[in-house]
Amino acid sequence: MDKLTVKQQKVLDFIKNFYVEHSVMPTIREIAAKFKITIGPVQDYLDILQRKGYLNKKDAVTRGLEFANMSKFSPVPILGSVHAGTFLEPVENAQDYVYINTDVTRSRECFALKVRGDSMEPSGIVEGDTIVISKDAPITNGDIVVAMLKEEAAIKVYNKISGKVVLSSTNPAYPPIYPKDYKVLGKLIYLLREYKN
Repeated sequence: MDKLTVKQQKVLDFIKNFYVEHSVMPTIREIAAKFKITIGPVQDYLDILQRKGYLNKKDAVTRGLEFANMSKFSPVPILGSVHAGTFLEPVENAQDYVYINTDVTRSRECFALKVRGDSMEPSGIVEGDTIVISKDAPITNGDIVVAMLKEEAAIKVYNKISGKVVLSSTNPAYPPIYPKDYKVLGKLIYLLREYKN
């Protein structure tokens, strides 16, 4: 790889540090804000970093940067939002991606959702978090899952008691649900939280 100038190295270091801290790549606007420059020069820096072999870019994706050596990371599609209170209709098309270490995803099929609502706050899941869900992980009592009920989805604690399924919030303000017709979309395996100052 070609040698970087001091300014180019600072941009690359910021991207690396941001990724380590947040588990997502910065947006062009976040990079611009960090260095107090406009979007145009940021795009120039990113083009240079790509040309020199340090980054790859997906222009149509908000956080479409990836390191050239991302083989240890799996892209997980963000499919929309899921309510941690009442149910919310999910979005089926990927809006963006998060990159998760393959030690976490392994060979499992995963997707990610943005959390809305407060019913899972006692479990440390708050509005704005990104949760990573494994479609094929085995589900046992006490697991946090994303469940479908009447074409809508929510994040809940799964329990099966005396043959009956209970979907519960950890916030006592929300009553448990005893669904007759439901589908578990997957189990929570990872959580990402973006720092907001």
